[in-house]
Amino acid sequence: MPTVRQITRLPEQDIKQLLKHARRIHKSPELDILIAPARLPYGRILVITPARIGNAPQRNLLRRRLKAVFYEEKLFSLGFDCAIIAKLKATTLDFDALKTLLMKTLTSFKP
Repeated sequence: MPTVRQITRLPEQDIKQLLKHARRIHKSPELDILIAPARLPYGRILVITPARIGNAPQRNLLRRRLKAVFYEEKLFSLGFDCAIIAKLKATTLDFDALKTLLMKTLTSFKP
């Protein structure tokens, strides 16, 4: 089982590959979710939080929550890398709402 650091740290080259091959599977006022085939035996997550969506503590809280759901629910075992682009309304969602949104979107996806 990979560690949290392994599923959340992507080198710049892997980020470019992820964004190049990614396909959007969810678009909402809160989040855009893109996925691409995993380059490693496990999936990884990239959370993009633009500066316009809030101050640093709000962005960091959102990143930590999304990464926690990805790791705790073992979404890395689904076989794809995931890029999540946060939008302004994402800061209004609590942990349970983020978890529900992410779980529903990623587990219902069929490649």
